[in-house]
Amino acid sequence: MASRVSCLKAILIALNVLLSLVGVTLIALSLYELNNVTPGSFQHIAIVVQIFVGSFVVLSSLLGCFAGARISLGLIWSFVSCMLILIGLQIYIIAAAHLTDYVERARADFLALWSDQRRNVERISYLEQKYTCCGQSGPQDYILQGSGFPLSCYGHKERVQSQLFSGGCLDAVQAHATDNVINGLIIKWLLFMLELCALGTATHLGITVRNKLRRERF
Repeated sequence: MASRVSCLKAILIALNVLLSLVGVTLIALSLYELNNVTPGSFQHIAIVVQIFVGSFVVLSSLLGCFAGARISLGLIWSFVSCMLILIGLQIYIIAAAHLTDYVERARADFLALWSDQRRNVERISYLEQKYTCCGQSGPQDYILQGSGFPLSCYGHKERVQSQLFSGGCLDAVQAHATDNVINGLIIKWLLFMLELCALGTATHLGITVRNKLRRERF
């Protein structure tokens, strides 16, 4: 019995260390992406939700480590409750991620920016430098508008023909969104599997400790 408790304790702590690492990674990636999306857009809201989930995961994993170290039934069942909440939330997020076309959302957000270039000139310039692109479909967009290429269409903002970006930002934004969707789903599914394992381990540990205490009483 003692060896089983020790084994479950070690597994629970290890799983929670992994959970905390994944949670911190999710927060870091979300904070990085937060600066690259338009405030108030669908992507912006989704990233804020990811930061909340990542924070909850980190706090829950700390509770799980403490519960495993102390072998406290109260802490163990509190951790189980947190895992149930997280798993329910994770199921909703994964379902939403599969049902939502993030690439189309990113496309719509960029087209909205491009439709009002004068108001969004700083944002468009930032995207052109970030994705090394120029205009919506390419540099020809500025030619059709009868204007010169902005400095943001050049590498290092040096007005040299060889440094001119040839690709359009619409394709670049959609490609970036596609990569984000793939990476996001990998992290979400990994987090979900770790949460399930942590829930199962904590539940087994809680039942084992409870039965041990009952036997000691009688």
